[in-house]
Amino acid sequence: MPDIGVAVSRQAARVMQAVAELADGGLAERMRIDAGVRLLVTARRVASIALPRHEAPSEAEATVLRVMRGWDPATTTAAEHLETLAVAELDAFLAAGPVWAAEQRDAALGSAARSVTRRAA
Repeated sequence: MPDIGVAVSRQAARVMQAVAELADGGLAERMRIDAGVRLLVTARRVASIALPRHEAPSEAEATVLRVMRGWDPATTTAAEHLETLAVAELDAFLAAGPVWAAEQRDAALGSAARSVTRRAA
């Protein structure tokens, strides 16, 4: 039979570790990494479905692609990769994310509109 005291101690240790992270201001950094993980994984998925590309990448796209290409998911998690970035590089990546996403959305919508126009002609 498992020792209930040990299980409670482990749970208490995890809770106190989370409390310490919050007290030390770690929540904001954890949220930045979590947001970056979402962006990094989404960028990788977008790359895999080959959306229409611009002739030359925008500054935002270049920033996102640079971080994405530096990640090898076979060897590290997205969070681990982002944690290796310099603060300024992570800041630039997070700032570029919404701009890059809007460009991807607009490119996809433009492509769909051109496809509908061709069918109508």
